[in-house]
Amino acid sequence: MNEVTVSQSIQENDIYIFTEIGHTSYAFNALSILEIIKLVELEYPEKMPSYVAGILEYRGKIIHIIDLRSILNIETKEYDINTHILIIQGKESIYGIIADSIVDIKKIDSAIIAPPPYSIYSTFTKGIYLDNGNNTTVINLETLEEWMKLSDDAETNFNQKAARLLPRDITSKETLHQRKLELVEKSKSVSYRLLKNKDVYVSFKIKNSTYCLEIAYVGGFYKYSETKIIKVPCTPEFIKGLISVKGDYITIIDLNRYFDNEPTEITDKSTIIVVESKDFNIGFIVDEICESLNIQTNELFNGKNKGIKSENKNEVIEYVKNDKLYLVLNIKEILNSEKLYVG
Repeated sequence: MNEVTVSQSIQENDIYIFTEIGHTSYAFNALSILEIIKLVELEYPEKMPSYVAGILEYRGKIIHIIDLRSILNIETKEYDINTHILIIQGKESIYGIIADSIVDIKKIDSAIIAPPPYSIYSTFTKGIYLDNGNNTTVINLETLEEWMKLSDDAETNFNQKAARLLPRDITSKETLHQRKLELVEKSKSVSYRLLKNKDVYVSFKIKNSTYCLEIAYVGGFYKYSETKIIKVPCTPEFIKGLISVKGDYITIIDLNRYFDNEPTEITDKSTIIVVESKDFNIGFIVDEICESLNIQTNELFNGKNKGIKSENKNEVIEYVKNDKLYLVLNIKEILNSEKLYVG
């Protein structure tokens, strides 16, 4: 991880990935998540426990893909092309968990997670996180893994069950198959034992470019449409104003205006990413949150990548992964920019 002062103010073990599974919110500790991928083509052995949706080759190993709906007695529905899989690093194995969508990535205080109500599933439920009237079940991945290990769940013929849940139109089938091939190809050059040491980044769109931000800096995501921005006079055009979050005022930056001097077009997917600093917090307006990915620090500063798009050429770093260009924000440089300090 980059040795920057900002990261010292964030406790990584408090960062959670918020998902939606069957119209209910579930959160998972981000430190246990190796990466988040879009649904791929799965294989179906003849007999597997009913909570296993299929198997997948990942980093040279065969892993189980879990559908929690089967465990939580949630009504099943067909997966679609936008369904996600969270790849989990367990104590003894790697496995995947299917999620209908990725809703949020934010830091929460474990001390305010309420104990779960009694149920047969509370053995792997850490508790309930309450936020503005919304309830999120926080999953204890360690006890979930232990539950699966000891479970005597009856076997199910997945040729008859799970295969029916995948998209069945020709275009979707081709997409899932191609994603699977890309995942296998990507894993060939990755050392399995180095997975835990890789940094996690969240990617997002601004116009036609894909940017990345190290997840350790993320204090929360907020829908632009649900925030009230207070205008501040006599400030640069890239400063949209202030928002109040839990009593703190956060300066909101239009990143597109900041880098390219063009205003961001606000849509229903527009999101504010709050970045935490020991001195102050700021928020970035982005077009859309995408997926997470793993980037080792030495890949960014190996001399092959270069800063672009900014008066301070170190604020954004070009990074190519699987033939796709990402623009990685160098938060230390941005937060130290004189442009952010209004006299």
